[in-house]
Amino acid sequence: MTFKKRVLFTLLMCTGMASSMSWLGMATKMGINQGMWRIFGLALLPTIGFAFVFNFVVVGTLTQLLIKWRTRNMVDQTAILLKANAMRGWTMLLVMCLTMSTRALMMNGTLFHMTITQFILGFFGTLTTAYFVRNIFIMPLVRKILAQVMPN
Repeated sequence: MTFKKRVLFTLLMCTGMASSMSWLGMATKMGINQGMWRIFGLALLPTIGFAFVFNFVVVGTLTQLLIKWRTRNMVDQTAILLKANAMRGWTMLLVMCLTMSTRALMMNGTLFHMTITQFILGFFGTLTTAYFVRNIFIMPLVRKILAQVMPN
């Protein structure tokens, strides 16, 4: 993937995931009402901005290091590509989910009032939701948009 395409892909994924996961979290906690929409509107751009920068700089670098380490003894380019794509998807999902959910808990003041068990169970709930939202809605939409904007 070219650098320009990677930037656009990351921006679209962060926009889709940050907005959908934020909306789901707020709607679940607050209900769908005028106050929820107001807070959602105020928090959306900073959330997308944080997700994009963090994903592009930190998580992307971590992912590349993990891929390099896990494929260092491999020679088959097809196998390397398959392994790299799987690792990239899972690393991005795990790290971004942990980071963004922890960030949300810190911002709304509940992180330090949770037990470790509550945090772990909450993380796995968020991870499960993010997995399905990403694979069913966001990823197909991003791929479709990317194919239209930057055809190969």
